[in-house]
Amino acid sequence: MRQFIALCTLAALLGLAGCGTVNPYPQHVYSTPSSSKSGQYDPKTKPYTVLGKTYYPLQSSAGYDEIGLASWYGADFHGRKTANGQTYNMYGVSAAHKTLPLGSRVRVTNLENKRSVILTINDRGPFVNERILDLSYGAAQKLGTVQTGVVKVRVTSLDTTIAPTRLADTPGKLYSVRVGAFAVRDNALRVHNQLLAQGYSGATISVVDHGGQILHIVQAGSFKSRDQAERVMEALKDSFPTCYIIS
Repeated sequence: MRQFIALCTLAALLGLAGCGTVNPYPQHVYSTPSSSKSGQYDPKTKPYTVLGKTYYPLQSSAGYDEIGLASWYGADFHGRKTANGQTYNMYGVSAAHKTLPLGSRVRVTNLENKRSVILTINDRGPFVNERILDLSYGAAQKLGTVQTGVVKVRVTSLDTTIAPTRLADTPGKLYSVRVGAFAVRDNALRVHNQLLAQGYSGATISVVDHGGQILHIVQAGSFKSRDQAERVMEALKDSFPTCYIIS
């Protein structure tokens, strides 16, 4: 991993395109940090430390759906190694995220103009303010954020691999429709209120510690039959395309 001092110096001198002010903090981790317990973690989800803070990536991106600020990065990082070992191509369509597994496919929607793009998470960052995503220049072009620099976006995972297969109903067993997992509680509350407004009075928020990261899990409710849960899931698909059933 490249020295953080060098990154800080570079960021201080050049800054990130679209940020508006000089940022003294490193924006990306260019390779997966080494670990004394090599092989213990999947390279896509290996914990890493930046500025004294250790980040524990999610083991799966399934169900991830969050709203936050996104910036973009370009020429200053073009040609360097990303966290998954690829060479960063500023004209490509990719992004950096602090905790989604490397290689995750997500849909990013610009909430100001409703334009969206599907891209792959191949880098770590941004480590500044409240931003949740750093777009490649190419992705920023597609979303129309090059000029604005920082914009509010919705990041929705396209991973549905852990959604369970259909099972026969079991007496006493409940089926829940999981709508999303949010690191920011306000985002969970927003979705919870949206579900309540749509008539899902059984919607809940639960808090879990996922590998050191606190997540707020939003569910549309619990149901006695899987058929009922599937009807609810289908009704929610337009608003929450990655919702799925758990039991």
